[in-house]
Amino acid sequence: MVHEHGVVPTDDRVQDEMRLLSTTIDGPDDAGELFTDMVRRGYTDGLPVIPPTEKAVRAMIEGSGLSPQDEVAVMPPVQGAATVEKLAINSVMAGCLPEYFPVVVAAARAVMQPQFNLLTVQCTTSAAGPVLMLNGPIRRQIGVNCGRGCMGPGNRANATIGRAMRLILMNIGGATVGDVDKAVHGYPGKYSFCFGELEEESPWEPFHVQQGYDATDSTVTVVAGQCCQSMMALYLAPEAMIDTIADGMAVYGQGYLRGVGGPVVVVTPGHARIFEQAGWSKKDVRQALFEAIRIPLSRRPEGRSTHQVIFNDWDRSRSIELCETPDDIILLVAGGEEPYQVTYICSFSNITKAMERI
Repeated sequence: MVHEHGVVPTDDRVQDEMRLLSTTIDGPDDAGELFTDMVRRGYTDGLPVIPPTEKAVRAMIEGSGLSPQDEVAVMPPVQGAATVEKLAINSVMAGCLPEYFPVVVAAARAVMQPQFNLLTVQCTTSAAGPVLMLNGPIRRQIGVNCGRGCMGPGNRANATIGRAMRLILMNIGGATVGDVDKAVHGYPGKYSFCFGELEEESPWEPFHVQQGYDATDSTVTVVAGQCCQSMMALYLAPEAMIDTIADGMAVYGQGYLRGVGGPVVVVTPGHARIFEQAGWSKKDVRQALFEAIRIPLSRRPEGRSTHQVIFNDWDRSRSIELCETPDDIILLVAGGEEPYQVTYICSFSNITKAMERI
């Protein structure tokens, strides 16, 4: 934590439950020099950060109703204590406003669910990184972009909430690139990936309602995504759209190694209405995709491989499936109005949906 005017000594005599315990540093006054110093210390993702002054950290915490030393999680691989204070420091550095902080706390709790398998996500050679998807009133309350360009630049809430998670995984979980994070190439979404479902323009029930939440609940879903595939699904018949989307998903090297996970398919409001007008429910779309993305094992090259995948000993007449059931496909409505592009986010095997109430 950086102090506005120098080092802040820790006063052990102060019993105030809101006291901050993080080590403070006396950073350079010049913004450029301060950034360089923080890069040298290994605190950033390579991009400039906001100095986490005591004033800014306290402001981040105050509206949450939590105490600074409340422990939200213990994050692998270094088993760092993700206290509210530590989460707030990284949220300030990422550029979050205080009203975003409940989302960051909920996402930190979500990635610690056993089914998310955070240790593997932190250390794998895959490109896996957290993708945050928001539902419910919180989206509008804090100005999350759910429409055109929702997965791209230009929106503070989307950019900084996603980035806060990356800094948390690095600075608290210890996933430093190269030493711990062994991603062979990585992908830009590991800097930040956060968007919301455009519930108001969808003919279907929102994703969180599908999962058992009330429409008035605010939720965050975290998936360990691996890159995106954008597909031009320009057809007006549901069957043709399914064929087009499935063609971009059915790649055996992109998630089929274990056959589990939660692949994410994001259609536009225009696509959703085409399906709905033809009488297709969300369940119908997921079922059709599940069947269309099966890959005959005969398509996979034979021969020795570096990994013992689930289908190595299968009969060649069988098919490989991307996930275990149609319900594992996460189908969302977001983005611009036009029924043009569909985005597929391949998810890391061994992960599932994880949500927290906010």
